[in-house]
Amino acid sequence: MEKNIQLFCDTDATGKITRMLSGERIIPVSSYQCFLMIDKKEQANLDKYRVENGKLVQIEGTTLIEVENPNPSTEEQLTEVKKQLANMQKILDALTTPTVPEEPPTEEEPTDPPSEEPPVEEPATDEPTDETPVEEPTNPTE
Repeated sequence: MEKNIQLFCDTDATGKITRMLSGERIIPVSSYQCFLMIDKKEQANLDKYRVENGKLVQIEGTTLIEVENPNPSTEEQLTEVKKQLANMQKILDALTTPTVPEEPPTEEEPTDPPSEEPPVEEPATDEPTDETPVEEPTNPTE
């Protein structure tokens, strides 16, 4: 990041910033002990720094807040888009279920054991059989 922010500050004996004024184009109305040029990340995290030998030093055990560049260069934008695309591809790959080959249906054994007698087939003719009832003509003279 570009160090284009002016920091005017006073510190105590341990280097902790006690009074400060910061900005891109500022003119202080009073005097300060230190003057430094800092970037946006350092400005956002000034409470996590102390001044040592005229330089900002991060206090041990602190975590800095990440600050995004409001005007990234074309290369930075391209890099960010590529990262986002790679992450999206990973998500898509995780969501896509692999195709499982379909197994042919297995033949299930019948629950009733097969009978030993073969099934009887009925004849498909119109001729009377022994089981078909036949009407006999009646004699009216009797």
